[in-house]
Amino acid sequence: MRVILFLIGLILSIDGLSYGAVTGMGIGEAIIVAMGIMFILWATFCDAFREKGFLRFLKGLFSVAMIVFVVYSVAVCVMGRMDNATGREDYIIVLGAGLNGSEPSTVLTNRLDRAIEYMNKNSDATAIVSGGQGRGETVSEAQAMSNYMILHGISDDRILLEDSSTSTYENFLNSKAAADSGSTVFVTNDFHVLRASQMAELNGLNASHIAAATPVTMLPVACAREMIAQIATIRYYLQ
Repeated sequence: MRVILFLIGLILSIDGLSYGAVTGMGIGEAIIVAMGIMFILWATFCDAFREKGFLRFLKGLFSVAMIVFVVYSVAVCVMGRMDNATGREDYIIVLGAGLNGSEPSTVLTNRLDRAIEYMNKNSDATAIVSGGQGRGETVSEAQAMSNYMILHGISDDRILLEDSSTSTYENFLNSKAAADSGSTVFVTNDFHVLRASQMAELNGLNASHIAAATPVTMLPVACAREMIAQIATIRYYLQ
């Protein structure tokens, strides 16, 4: 049991630290590192966590939090993979994600590949690539996405750039105007579909969705970020 707990803790810690080194130590990375450390401490001081009152309480609290996190992560990813696009939509909104300088990250590349696949099947669809320029990015996410799609065979006259958004809410707020009342589908990663659907609905956009896969090694960090963002979504309903 101790060995299993220690290995889980080590894997989570390495995962959080490695992504933190590449993208910066954000809240998702910090949560995963903290989880890893907790597992390592539990493995190292197993007897104390079983016998001492406060540590036993802390272990119980941590166990409940882990169950909630795992259930949430599995649920959003499973639901996110249930694509409901008709294949006949007028517009496909590609939601932005981080860049490596001017190049799409792995997460964003997966979204773009799904969008390109869709557009090759639906020759009438126009892409709205949505995303502003973030910290450490040398171009806007919209421009990087457009460059990638053109490089992979999509004509530039089938691509509209929306390069001012800084959040998922703004992605849909600004893309709605570009869609000009046409039918829409959006593409994002599986873990992000649920919240993205909520943001589309809040902006009065009845959009279907298709999901891009997420690298397994990134899922813990991505789901931790998404869970915090999902909680923060409550503010939009209180406005």
